[in-house]
Amino acid sequence: MRQIARIPASYQDDEYDERPRGLFLVSHDVDGMSEWRVHNGGLVIGLPDGNYHYLDA
Repeated sequence: MRQIARIPASYQDDEYDERPRGLFLVSHDVDGMSEWRVHNGGLVIGLPDGNYHYLDA
């Protein structure tokens, strides 16, 4: 995921950033749910807000 996040835009445009971005919700039997956000050329892993917990049932 970190390598994908670093893929550069094919054309630099100040109005539209075409680098990869996305939101992934990952569930684990022991650790529960985490949120993986790909944006601004990086990967941020954290806890999802309360709106997504119904998916971890």
